[in-house]
Amino acid sequence: SFTGTAGQVYTLRWTVSNGVCATVFDEVVIRLDQSPSAAVAGLDQTICGTSTGLTATVPGIGTGLWSLSPSNTGTGGVISDVNSATSIFTGTAGQIYTLRWTVSNGVCASVFDEVTIQLDQSPSAAVAGADQQVCGTSTNLTATAPAIGTGVWSFSPANTGTGGNIDNPSQNNSSFTGTAGQVYTLRWTVS
Repeated sequence: SFTGTAGQVYTLRWTVSNGVCATVFDEVVIRLDQSPSAAVAGLDQTICGTSTGLTATVPGIGTGLWSLSPSNTGTGGVISDVNSATSIFTGTAGQIYTLRWTVSNGVCASVFDEVTIQLDQSPSAAVAGADQQVCGTSTNLTATAPAIGTGVWSFSPANTGTGGNIDNPSQNNSSFTGTAGQVYTLRWTVS
């Protein structure tokens, strides 16, 4: 058996001799690889857009490699430089990707860590509907339901009316009740 230090390369010589005859030898190279550094892929990210910078830790021992995880469900993702810990990742808005950062060193078992990248789509335009003049104290609001994102009604900072009530703030056509003689400014926000 031979024992050495991990991370070192040794050349050993096997010599055979017999009496006064010339000796013969052969050499063997023993490389003792170190276990790779722990793989740290970085924090999960949720962004509005289609690309982001990855934030893996550069390994102290071994080399890192980005790939799409076998558990990935996103489609069409591209890693600009699979060997860079801080590569740029580009995908399709509305998709969630799982990426794997694998650290390897020689013949030692590789290690990996995964990160989730969620690429949110920009929300649909917020369309609150036409201004209304009502005889009475209640009306139905007429915002356009967003195709992307969710909408919510609130009172605008510019509102001057008092005592109003939005029946269902997350419903685009919610009923609104206020006080006769008041003017209300409501805001429809899509996120």
